[in-house]
This record gives sequence, structure tokens and C-alpha cells, in this order.
Amino acid sequence: MSPSTGPRQSRQRKKKGDNTGHYRDMPYMGPRRAGILQLFVSVMGMAVIAVSLWALPLGGTITKILLILWALAGLSGAVGRKALGLDAALALLVGAGLLVWVVVVSQDLGAAIRLAGNLVILPLGLAVGMMVGQRCLWPVMIPMLVYVLIDSEFLLTSEGWRLNNPFLFLALFVMAVAWRTKPNVPGETGNAGFLSLAMAVIAVGGIFASQTRIAVLAMAIVLAARIRFGSAWTWLLGLPLAGLVLWAVMDALPRLLFTHASGRLAYWYLFWQQWWQGTAQNRWLGFGAGAIERQLQHLQTASSFGALHNDHFHMLYESGIVGAALWLTGWGMMIWLVRASRGAVYILLAVMVTMITDNTLSYGHYLLCSGLAAGVAWHTQMQADDGEF
Repeated sequence: MSPSTGPRQSRQRKKKGDNTGHYRDMPYMGPRRAGILQLFVSVMGMAVIAVSLWALPLGGTITKILLILWALAGLSGAVGRKALGLDAALALLVGAGLLVWVVVVSQDLGAAIRLAGNLVILPLGLAVGMMVGQRCLWPVMIPMLVYVLIDSEFLLTSEGWRLNNPFLFLALFVMAVAWRTKPNVPGETGNAGFLSLAMAVIAVGGIFASQTRIAVLAMAIVLAARIRFGSAWTWLLGLPLAGLVLWAVMDALPRLLFTHASGRLAYWYLFWQQWWQGTAQNRWLGFGAGAIERQLQHLQTASSFGALHNDHFHMLYESGIVGAALWLTGWGMMIWLVRASRGAVYILLAVMVTMITDNTLSYGHYLLCSGLAAGVAWHTQMQADDGEF
């Protein structure tokens, strides 16, 4: 084929029968339709998140089903774009093993399914953030921002006035931090600038106003990933200024310095004794999903306690040593997967820390948003390192 006739013949073949070539000759139709479709999908995603938020008073089951469906829909458009690596395949295998184990060793199928649903939300969010990138954040952030501004109110407690929804504010904060990451590579929307900063400030104010110690600690862990400890300005100006702000906050919100455990230690000790003095089968296989909730309901002193407020011990008690080993291995695998991004690692560590003194597994929105934020941080780092994803 001569150079003079090759291109003409190629164009003729495209016009006659090559559909792929035909679409390449119409470059403006595809992007326009894709943009409309993407906008429609984003609006529908926002609607699902909004419904899940306003469904919170109806119970956590409906909310978590909606969150899982939202995450699966987000993954459906991204699956197949990148091959599954060996480490990701192992993480998937460990996660599947944990879910199967929770269902198999439990005598209460309903409780086991609810626990399994709680367990999948964070990994699903992580996968969506990894595959989709920053554009998966705003369909969640906008309805969540509207919700916390409308629904949040100060409640009078035995320890003074406190703002509700601390973990929703924490979820908004971790997404705002992830949204402010600028990849400087093609294919991403980039820095959200003032809007993301405003959301972060609102979230910080809400977290401090809630006076929830573990939420403040988790926020501090996420912020620590952005501190450049190797910079002289950090030590000369940044840390002294942060200390001054912290002192002012502690002076205004003294509850943050309280050391009482709200009854947690007594119940932890009670359930630890039960687990330790149980049979070998109980220790290795667990007491089954829902066992803690059933016992708390029969304890008059714990009727309003609701949960054990320690998810790590919760997994040990209900799924045994085997289940706890799978649980910790799963955490190790997730952190290993995002190890290239310091921000992603710290976000996951913050979730692990909240699980020491709270029932974070029941906070579906916080789990989903933390997964999304960690995945986006990793996604952005990969783009910056490799130039593509």
C-alpha cells in the first residue's frame, strides 16, 4: 500500500462497514452523551445517599442496604478497567472468608447477615475510591453537608450541651481532606479549592462541638498525615500554633479532657470474663453474631447502652479467635493495598482507632466515606506516580 492511497482507503473502509471508525469520525457525540449520562448517574447517586441519610431514624438496616447498593453501582462502571493484582485478590479472599465465617458460626442468620453487611461497607467504599477517583466524592459530600446542616442540633446531656451527628461530621471531614488533594494529572477534576476548605471547616467545628473524644482523636490522626514533620516551619510555627489552638479548645470544651469510660470498662470486663471462661469452642468459634446485643437487652443496667462500644472485641467475642484473626488480617491487607499513600493509611488507622471505644461498625456513612476517602487518596497518589491508572 502506497503512502498516497493508504489513508484514503482506510477512510473508505471506515465509512462502509467499520462501526468503530464511524464513531471515531463523530468525536462530539460520544463525550456529550457520556457527560449527560455521568450527570444523571451522579444525581441518582446523590438521591440514594440523601434517602439513606433521611432513613436513619427508621433503623440502620435500610440505610446500609442503600449504601451497599450505591457502592456496587459505582463499582459496576469501573470493573474491568484494571486487572486484579495478587495482593488485592488475597485481600478479597480474606474478606470473603470472614463473611462466610460470620454466617457459618452464627445461629442467628438475621444477625449474621446484618454483621456481614456492616463488614463490607468500608472495603466497598475503598474499592470505589480506588477505581473511580475524586469524582466519586461530591455526590456523597453534598447531600451529607445539607443533612448535617439541617438535622444537627445541640442536645442537653449530663455533661452539658453537645452537638449530635459527630461521625457524620467526621465523615464529611475525611472526604473534604481527600477532595483537596490535587493530582496534577489528566483525567481528574483537581482541587475543589474554597468549597472543600469550607466543608472541612464546618466539619471541624461540628466535631469539636460534639465533644466526642474519639472523633476528635480520629480527626487528629487524619490531619497528622498532612503534617510535614521534616519542615522547620512545622516545628517553629505550626506546632506551637496548633498547641495554642488546642489549649483554647480544651478550655472551652472541658469534656474532651474527661477520662471516664461511660460504663464501657465494666461491660468489657464482664464480656471478657464470659469469653475467657467459656468453652474452647466458644473461644475459637465465638458465641455467634448477635450474642452481645441479646445479652445487653437482658441487662437492666445496660438497657440504654445498646452496644459494646469496642468493635475489635466484638469480633473476637462473636466470631472467636478464628474470626478475629481474619478480621485483623483483613485490616492488614487493606492497609497494605494503600501503603503508597500516607493519607490513605492514616484514614484507615483513624477508623481502627474509633473502633476501640465505639461501635463504628454500625456507622455506615462514616465507614463508606472513610473507604472512599482512603481509596481516592491512593488513586491520586498512583496517578501522580505512574501518570495513569
